[in-house]
Order: sequence, then C-alpha cells, then structure tokens
Amino acid sequence: AFTEGVVPGAYQSNGRPKDGVKILYVSHENINQVSCEVSDGKKKIMYTGLGNILTAYSKGRDKTPLLIRVIGCIKAADFEGLKDGNYLNFQGNNNSDRMLENITLEGIGNDATLHGFGVCFKRTKGIEVRNLGIMLFGDDGISMDTDNYHNWIHHNDIFYGATGSDADQVKGDGSIDLKYRSTRINIDYNHFVDSGKVMGCGGATK
Repeated sequence: AFTEGVVPGAYQSNGRPKDGVKILYVSHENINQVSCEVSDGKKKIMYTGLGNILTAYSKGRDKTPLLIRVIGCIKAADFEGLKDGNYLNFQGNNNSDRMLENITLEGIGNDATLHGFGVCFKRTKGIEVRNLGIMLFGDDGISMDTDNYHNWIHHNDIFYGATGSDADQVKGDGSIDLKYRSTRINIDYNHFVDSGKVMGCGGATK
C-alpha cells in the first residue's frame, strides 16, 4: 500500500489513469512542439514544448495529473529547456501547497531512452518514472535534490553517465541521488549498468 494515501504519478492504484489526466506523447521529433493547457490558478494557458509545459506546472497551481509518454530515443540536443543542460526538470514552487505533483514519466516500448540527460526533482510529491533507459547523462541519472516525497522510480535501465571532472566520475557522477529531505521514495526493479556509482543517499540539511 502507498503511504499516506499517496498514489504516485498519473495512474490510480488499479493501473488506470487518474480522472482528468492529460496525456502527452513525446519523441525527438515533437518534444519542442507538443502542446498542453496549464492553469495558473485563474485561467488556462496553452504552452508549447515539454520544457515550457513543465515550467508552467512548476508554479504548483495546476494539480491535474500529467502522463508523459516517451517514444524512442530523445537526445539532449533534441530538447530545448534542459536544466543546466543536464536535466529534465521536475520542480515545484514551494515545499507545501505548491509542490509539483501527480506526474508520470514513462517509456513506451523497449527503446524509450533519455540520451545525454537525466531527470531532476526538487519540491515534488507523487512523481513516477518508469520503463525508461537513461544513459550518458551529464551529472546524475536521477537527482532528487531537496524536499521530495512519495516518488516512485521503477523498471528503468540506468546506464553510466558522461565523464566528469573528478577522478571518481569517469562514468558520470552517479545513477541516483537522494538528498536534502527526500524521503518515502520507492526505488525498485531497476537495472544499473556499468556505472561507477549507483546511489548517493543523505546530504546535510539545506
């Protein structure tokens, strides 16, 4: 059972999409053209490009479940709006009523891959990432940095990252980082392939 009644992502516990879910299919061809309406709390505004859609969601006003389905391989060069050039960014506005919530990022088929970038979480609750390959990311494959709760990372293949500047970063900094009040995170049924470092947990209070 999920703790505190939180079912991570855009699906119900029975596997069906949550009520009112918005579904986006993204590929290397349309990731910067896909469109979605996002509410700012007063009105709905149409945004174009996955990066812009997530930035609008990051304001924490629209809690409508969002299901992002990745088709094929998407490379960093295909995607406008990566955080620090390294991450697909899931970030809320604060750590209370305006967290980023109710999003599933999932791969469709056997070849759905994020190539050259990973996924970053900050001030999130109930986010799901599944069925993806993540490889040659610039820093971490999945970084949970500050105030993340009830997220679910499962059935992914996380390969090694790009070479970093430090001696222990020949194959990237790490596969998954959990730090700064990231808790009640489920990480299961993932494969870690040839990475120098699989998991970093902890970090000083921030």
